[in-house]
Amino acid sequence: MELIKIKQTIKYVLKKRNYFILFLCASILSFFIFYLLTLATTTDQSLSIFIMMNGLLYTLSTFFIFAVIAILFGIYASLFAYKIRINCKGKNLRNSILGSSGFITGILGSGCPMCGSAVFAIIGMPLALFFLPLKGLELRLLSLILVILSTYFLVKSLSKCELPTSYS
Repeated sequence: MELIKIKQTIKYVLKKRNYFILFLCASILSFFIFYLLTLATTTDQSLSIFIMMNGLLYTLSTFFIFAVIAILFGIYASLFAYKIRINCKGKNLRNSILGSSGFITGILGSGCPMCGSAVFAIIGMPLALFFLPLKGLELRLLSLILVILSTYFLVKSLSKCELPTSYS
């Protein structure tokens, strides 16, 4: 029952043209950032070299997870903008922290495990992803979970706001 309400709320917000455009822009931009950071450590930022270094299965799973995170982040950004627009009061801090942490974890998890993530290299740990058992997929899955949770809590807080009774 609750999942139906969540789906209806997301559908209601994304039917509005401005929020759908925000969803598309946030999703595409975040995926582009993940893509660039992932290939930043390979020669000539080449996808084929990344595949040779890490294997096709790892590459496909990496970019699939990034695509899902980017879509969820776009949904989150649209819902958050809608909540601000309708001036809904509530505990935004938890949602903001979870949404931001999901995006930041995705950025930290981007990069090839052999070369190290560009972000980990900045903080002095260039081979940090190499020592994880799944070579960084753990951080991507953590990011996915955080963005799912943040979207869930945001929709739940929107249900406490005065929304139209019909979602159709």
